[in-house]
Amino acid sequence: MSIDFSKTLEKLSQLFLKNNYELYMVGGAVRDILMNKTPHDYDFATNATPDQMLKIAEESNIEVIPTGIKYGTVTFRIDNQSFEVTTYRKDSNYSDGRRPDQVTFSANILDDLSRRDFTVNAIALNMLSNVNDYVDPFNGIKDIENKVIRTVGDPVERFTEDGLRVLRAIRFRFKLGFTFDAATYKAIMSNWQLLEHISQERITSEFLQIITYGHLDSAEDCYLIDALIKKILSEAYVENVYDCNWWEYKSLFEFPDIETKLAFILKNSKTDILDLCYKLKLSNKMSKDIVESIYCKNLFEEMLSSNDTSYIVRKLVSKCGKENTKRGFYLYDEIYNLTEKEWNYLIALLDHSDVEAIRLPDLKITGNDLIQLGFKGKEIHKALDYCLDQVLRDQSLNKKEKLIELAKQYKSNI
Repeated sequence: MSIDFSKTLEKLSQLFLKNNYELYMVGGAVRDILMNKTPHDYDFATNATPDQMLKIAEESNIEVIPTGIKYGTVTFRIDNQSFEVTTYRKDSNYSDGRRPDQVTFSANILDDLSRRDFTVNAIALNMLSNVNDYVDPFNGIKDIENKVIRTVGDPVERFTEDGLRVLRAIRFRFKLGFTFDAATYKAIMSNWQLLEHISQERITSEFLQIITYGHLDSAEDCYLIDALIKKILSEAYVENVYDCNWWEYKSLFEFPDIETKLAFILKNSKTDILDLCYKLKLSNKMSKDIVESIYCKNLFEEMLSSNDTSYIVRKLVSKCGKENTKRGFYLYDEIYNLTEKEWNYLIALLDHSDVEAIRLPDLKITGNDLIQLGFKGKEIHKALDYCLDQVLRDQSLNKKEKLIELAKQYKSNI
């Protein structure tokens, strides 16, 4: 395969070549190239120490940023682009189950590749060679060709070193469309306790990517996702002894966005849904969207007996907005299997809400109008809410004179 490196990468390569240091592209960029994908970013490794990298950059008048000198990483700024270059490393023990106790620099690329997580990420491309010169001590290229996720060395040992690798393995499986080798899958399924050493923020970051890319190709996938949710969100987990929640997870991965997927997972929570959102360290916006989506689904179920679907849709949009109302419809549809005609009708009503009076500012009456009618304090807001509810039922009532009559009617009844 021919690789077309930019002139900027050529400048970086020549800098190391003329100073007699090695330079390899490593990590995901190499994997992407081998999969005929364009890398989004590049990482490099070298036998030069951080001090030596700073020295050759200064001598060539190249801007550098000491990104992570402690860990051997220097960022080179060339043609307004940034490239991280890290000295080859060897790791010691991982006593906290997350990071090595000590990082030792090495002069051998094999040491650096040996410390990586999966074979598909343990391939190096020699930047100083005129041919596609790969260093592949763990047969990562073959695993890419066969679409297999396999750890470098013993999977239990590799996962025990860093429990986050359990989630990274699952993310790569779904994002790349690969499968696990038997030993890696077995190690994942028997070592969920390793996640207890990982911060919630890192777990959530990986989990959101997993459910973004996830899909069910086999019973293996189903048991994997089932065990993952049971570990991460036991409060919302619903056990199904017959098919490991196959149909639930199949539906999960078909939803259009992450908010709907999370709402679907959390809808059966035994504890407060907002508390679970806080547990996951989700943003306030995402938490609000999830809670409102579930609220819309539940309210839609409760209000269907009114047989006034137009009013129900307007009511939901008024309370939760158009997007969360639609998410609520997805959750409702998963349970009740709406026909195509029923679904299209709901979406048509939802779209039409854009030109309807849905919220208080849309009313042709204001708080000042009510004050002139003798309303005071909290009565004003309650009267406006009453008028809005009537307009949600009948849009023709949104005229000032009609709303004044409604307000008077409301006042006479309080």
